[in-house]
Amino acid sequence: MKAHDRPSPSSIIHQGTALRIEKIPLSVHDEPLDYIHADHSRKRKICAALLEVAGARSVSRSVADRVTAFLTGELRLHHADEDESLFPALRRRLVPEDNLGVVLARLGEDHRRSDAMIDAVATALTQTPASDPVCLSTGECELLQVYANAEQQHLALENGVVMGIARIRLTKGDIKTISEGMKARRGVVH
Repeated sequence: MKAHDRPSPSSIIHQGTALRIEKIPLSVHDEPLDYIHADHSRKRKICAALLEVAGARSVSRSVADRVTAFLTGELRLHHADEDESLFPALRRRLVPEDNLGVVLARLGEDHRRSDAMIDAVATALTQTPASDPVCLSTGECELLQVYANAEQQHLALENGVVMGIARIRLTKGDIKTISEGMKARRGVVH
């Protein structure tokens, strides 16, 4: 296919083919830092899709449904993985020179703000369930942009700082405990 024959990004979003959210194999729960990193990659894809949708002002029903399912399901589990397992374990292992306490508090607050925004984003994407494509107002497009930009900044901080320190500081016992918490949240039998 020649470049000029390719559909524009907005037409791909309308066709429902642009967004692939890969499932992470359950076996990766045994390596929770790898699982969290993979989740961050999926979250980046969602953010890119939301920015594209905001620019197009509409999206196919199938993409809207996939984004909504990820945000309201898997992303909330991801936040719990970090807030209930990763961050507490990391706080126990930090040394003063890590200077990460304020960062972890900020990230937890980001999760609370994100959860509130997720509800608004989901409402925007699902308010007209019979519509295909889903058309968005200017305000809804701005909401998607604000949410996606905030999440991208959040991911940069987590990936650039927190995950590196976690890989250094956490013990095998910490990793096992984080893994068990992640599995329990997903109903995975140990």
